[in-house]
Amino acid sequence: MNSKMKDFTQSIPTHKPSHLIVFGGTSGLGLALALHHHQLGWQVSVVGHSMEKIDNINSQHPNIVTYCCDLMDSVQTQSLLESLSDISFQRVIYSAGSYTNERVYRLNQADSDKMLAINLQAFEQVFRWASEQLKRQSYSSDCKENNRLSLICIASIAGTMQYPYASLYAKSKRAMIAAASAYRAALAPYDIQVNCIASGYIDTQALRDLNDGDASHKPFIINTQTAVENVMQAIDDDIELAIFPRSMRYITRALNHLPKPVLNWILRSRLDKPTGYS
Repeated sequence: MNSKMKDFTQSIPTHKPSHLIVFGGTSGLGLALALHHHQLGWQVSVVGHSMEKIDNINSQHPNIVTYCCDLMDSVQTQSLLESLSDISFQRVIYSAGSYTNERVYRLNQADSDKMLAINLQAFEQVFRWASEQLKRQSYSSDCKENNRLSLICIASIAGTMQYPYASLYAKSKRAMIAAASAYRAALAPYDIQVNCIASGYIDTQALRDLNDGDASHKPFIINTQTAVENVMQAIDDDIELAIFPRSMRYITRALNHLPKPVLNWILRSRLDKPTGYS
């Protein structure tokens, strides 16, 4: 009886939990997605640059693995990626981002470098590395028994507007959307899922900090939990470009159907920076 029971239990397959790595996962939507996956039983690793935020995660969520890395430093980023190359993972989310309000402040060299480095250059560096790692893992049958291999990036609804007068932030997010679409096509033969998230305003601490502590006046703003639900639904439904909330999706779709000169006039008159700002 005991031997039969022993044989039965040994025949039950045991699987390691799926592993998620979130770049920009120490605050905002990135952290919320990391915590959500952790609650679902995923093994979670997060990458961020603030030691204060990392120490806070280590204290409150000791089972989450943390890495400190300045994504503006390509050498430091490459070193981190090489150290992660021996680790098996099934999903990568790139949620790191940098924003400067170019309607109020004239873009300086430091802000320009930061937005370009984090919103585009580090994203490309991470996605290139992650895609190669996932392609290798796609040949393993063990991976296919768990969650589908996937690459996710967090862009912005600003990147969905076909607007030549757009800010550096919007243009870098538009480039992210285009790159994610190319990776989706390239990785389809490997059965690797690629999704891009282009949300409107999310009520995060970073957004509140940019608005004197209160971002409730932002149009169609949603809370972080609603954003997480939308992201997870987009991943489950394998939506190539998920734009939410729905009201913002309809508005941007309508604006993009306007003749370009009309759209340019509307948005330029709305977003043009007054002279004298620095």
